[in-house]
Amino acid sequence: MRVFVDVEWENETTRELVSLALVTQDGQHRFYAERTPLPKAPSNFVREVGPSALPDGAFFKELRVFLASLKDPLLIADSDLDFILLSHALRGFGQQDLPSAVPYRYMLATFGDVLTRIEEYLENRPHAKVRRHHAMVDTEALRWAFEATITSGSGPLEG
Repeated sequence: MRVFVDVEWENETTRELVSLALVTQDGQHRFYAERTPLPKAPSNFVREVGPSALPDGAFFKELRVFLASLKDPLLIADSDLDFILLSHALRGFGQQDLPSAVPYRYMLATFGDVLTRIEEYLENRPHAKVRRHHAMVDTEALRWAFEATITSGSGPLEG
């Protein structure tokens, strides 16, 4: 099962996870969470937490439950940092000494026109463009761009 992932982080210096979104290929299964409290030096963009804010313990437990509910997930992101921060969350944000414990495969979607099509998705959807860099909006853009690229035959079909 393909699962698209995007994360947002604190700032360019520390890159500490702020929010994470996952959406299955069919759009039927979704996970979205923000951390509370926020990291110490968030950028202006991430200064407010929303109704999906969870303390680290609940965040990583709910994330594990979500991924464990999916059969053989292939996680797809457009940046290595997405996988690094996802792994950090699955291990308890460094406060727990836990293995990832949830098996998954992953793939970096930087082939063909995926990155260009992400921008196309946002340009053609003003409501999404305004919320760019919200993890769920960016995950939806990646899901759409990946599928458009695969359908056009300019990307791998594995997974």
